[in-house]
Amino acid sequence: MEDQSKNAGDDVFDDLPYLIRLLDDEDPAVRPIVKERISELKGDISHDLAALGININTEGKKRLSRLLQPGRRETLRNEWLVPTGGSEALGDDWESFENFLRQICDFMHDGVTLRPSLSDSLDMLAEEIEQDLVDPSANDLRRWLFKSGRYKGDTKQADALKNYDLCQVIDSRTGNPTSLACLFMLLGRRLGCQVDGCNYPGHFLARIDIGGTTHLIDCFHGGRKFDADALLRLHPEISERARCAVTDGGDLGFILLRYVTEMQHSLSAVNRDKDAALFKELATTLKE
Repeated sequence: MEDQSKNAGDDVFDDLPYLIRLLDDEDPAVRPIVKERISELKGDISHDLAALGININTEGKKRLSRLLQPGRRETLRNEWLVPTGGSEALGDDWESFENFLRQICDFMHDGVTLRPSLSDSLDMLAEEIEQDLVDPSANDLRRWLFKSGRYKGDTKQADALKNYDLCQVIDSRTGNPTSLACLFMLLGRRLGCQVDGCNYPGHFLARIDIGGTTHLIDCFHGGRKFDADALLRLHPEISERARCAVTDGGDLGFILLRYVTEMQHSLSAVNRDKDAALFKELATTLKE
């Protein structure tokens, strides 16, 4: 009797070696068939390729990644489960916050090459830090990450999409203000020191306590620190929105909304319209 548990994805896995060979087929009748079959996958076949021992050249990987893109869109859309109430309902749920960022990383990945998950990448980086720092404070972590120059802002292409892929940020050690601050926050959570976000208009910051005083941290510019109270006192001209960002606690849901909205703009800027539309959908779920 035929195994009823087998599905379309299983069939495509069985056919994968043949589909890969047909990527270079010039027959116009073959291409749409290959495209359709690959679109049945969920957007990431990196482990399948490794298990089958299939090697693909650089150009082939790029072509295959493009064919897998619809699957990654659909996977992200299906996995994106925001609690009733939108961003406000996320509260201080760090596990969900990291999981949403992991989903974004999976979407940004090419779906072809093997790499660790976001959680594994964060764990490995935390272990590296613990070799140098014992029971670090948030300020110790700031120095290790940013003051040392280990992690830097991408001053040439801050809005580049690669800078929103936290796995890529960890590997390349460069990012934008939002991704670097989120990395700081997630590592602080792992290492037992509190690092919050500061939704400052135009330039995302982190917030930590140093000697009982709240400081804002510019992760993008070498981890520069600013006394929050002194900043407000010396700059009475700053907008009410900026003032609220400095004084309010960093709500994880609103930080996630900012992350998604910034990504939407970056996707639009490079004419990835379908992906930009998806991120607009995701942002809407957080505004409900």
